[in-house]
Amino acid sequence: MSSTNTAEDLTLKNVLSWFDKNAPTCLADSWDNVGLIAQSPVPKEDDKARGLFLAIDLTPAVAEELLAKPDVRVAIVYHPVIFSPIRSITMQNPLQRSILRCIAAGIHIYCPHTTLDACLGGINDWLVTGLEHAWESSHVPKPESLLRAVQNASYEIIEPSKDDPSVGMGRAHTFAQPCSWAALIHRVKALLRVSHVQIAAASGVNETTQIRSIAVCAGSGGSVLRGWTDADVYVTGEMGHHDILAANARGISVILTNHTNTERRYLVDVLQPALSSSLPGSHVYVSERDADPLCVA
Repeated sequence: MSSTNTAEDLTLKNVLSWFDKNAPTCLADSWDNVGLIAQSPVPKEDDKARGLFLAIDLTPAVAEELLAKPDVRVAIVYHPVIFSPIRSITMQNPLQRSILRCIAAGIHIYCPHTTLDACLGGINDWLVTGLEHAWESSHVPKPESLLRAVQNASYEIIEPSKDDPSVGMGRAHTFAQPCSWAALIHRVKALLRVSHVQIAAASGVNETTQIRSIAVCAGSGGSVLRGWTDADVYVTGEMGHHDILAANARGISVILTNHTNTERRYLVDVLQPALSSSLPGSHVYVSERDADPLCVA
């Protein structure tokens, strides 16, 4: 075996081992498509290249950024690059073209998706931990501090796994000290580094109303959160119209951030330092071009 193939196999092996330990594929929802989705048979030219690249979606813009980094061996793309069954994969399809270009460049693609939602120290743990703290947007803790806090998060799991009730989808949490509705909105924007959120306040809720408990779910949280009634506020990326109305009717306010905004900063705050610490031989990049497709006009 050549030194190039040895480096390639070792980098991929390390990534697979890390996810098997921390966010195994058995945690994924039954409808999801996770794990090593694209494996390249093409060796990298640089046999010392062991870089990792993190992104939420493999858009054409993100693919260009990724392909410009010659030391990247493995791209960890949160959302599955192949989700629904397909009959072909061609260069004519812009999203498929990005996958094929990565394979041709010797880059493997691993997609964790709901395994990172369900696991200990995952995205939902980060959300509930981050919203416990009343930091200002200009003083969000360093990633290492957030990583430690997430590893010691305190919460209830909304949909525990049947095989392991210590993990699962969604998190519910009671604040150590209640905060105002206005303060919680600020915390959400500070943690996610966004300038706007959508809110649906329940009847009687105003800026000074004290919030004691939250239920959170990364991404699209309607199906997970709707069964949890013991919360003052739901925090998620997106939720159906009727789910919002039902929540408000039960006295639960809702904060929506857009789907991927609940996920993206986890890459910087938790996943990047965690991988850097566990895989010291690999430089871990986070995409700078990855962004939610929706914005406020």
